[in-house]
Amino acid sequence: MFGRKKSVTGDRDAATPGEPADSAPSATGPHDRSSVGDVARYYTDLGYGHLDLGSLVIGVPKGRDLNVALDPNGQPEFHVVTTVSRVIPRAFAAPKSAGQWRTMVTGMREQLEGQGAEVTVEDGPWGRELVAVMPGAVFRAIGVDGHRWTAEVRIMATPELAEQAAEEGREVFKHLLVNRGDGPMPVREALPLTIPDEIQQALVKAQSQLAAQQQAQAYQQQMAAGQQGQAATQARPQSPQPQSPQTQSPQTQTSGAPTPTPAPTPTPTPASSGDQPQQPESRPRRDGSAMDRLRPTDDL
Repeated sequence: MFGRKKSVTGDRDAATPGEPADSAPSATGPHDRSSVGDVARYYTDLGYGHLDLGSLVIGVPKGRDLNVALDPNGQPEFHVVTTVSRVIPRAFAAPKSAGQWRTMVTGMREQLEGQGAEVTVEDGPWGRELVAVMPGAVFRAIGVDGHRWTAEVRIMATPELAEQAAEEGREVFKHLLVNRGDGPMPVREALPLTIPDEIQQALVKAQSQLAAQQQAQAYQQQMAAGQQGQAATQARPQSPQPQSPQTQSPQTQTSGAPTPTPAPTPTPTPASSGDQPQQPESRPRRDGSAMDRLRPTDDL
């Protein structure tokens, strides 16, 4: 059995339309943004920095970095990073009735077990926390249902630091602000983010660099395949060709070692949105598999 979920501001304490809300809701978050009257003051009082992305406001505790990366669809996601953990907050549209987080946990568990991870579901402050143990890494997903939204953080760490990383992830999670908006959205669709201009420019540059790297790798692979084919042709015995009596010049044959084949360089591919998790590294692996979400993406 799982423990009782703590109150989430988005469920019960949203401000009445037209009335200002206190800057610091009393309940444990994540909070609905409408329950916070002054967003900047809310984080200043905590001693946090913050990034306002419209539908999601991420608080950054002192001593941590906030990095941006690309998912497999080329969309940005934001990571709160320390030497211990990598925490990825996200928010999704949800139905009015609760239960979406339970469904998401079930789907993630099936995917991770299919990839060979050792998966358990633990009782945490908000209810179900999914924990997946893999060689050299531990992945934890924490989530909760709010008012027509579901908030989640995914936490990656090494096994010996997994518990400390979990606490760092919970600290970020409980101070998220979510703005679902009033428009219709499919359930489990990620809430759209409003990216500041300076970050958007960096993302465009990163996308161009990624495309250039992929093109270079494709060219290297083509060249390697051609050189291997040429080497195989040279190694194959050739039948002697008849010569005309008027041209008794001997045939010449090129000798020498074949040109070394360059090893293809790994293609950095972005890490996924969806339900697949990521880990605290500086270099990404973006293979698009269910495990890809457990691996980091390039930070900008």
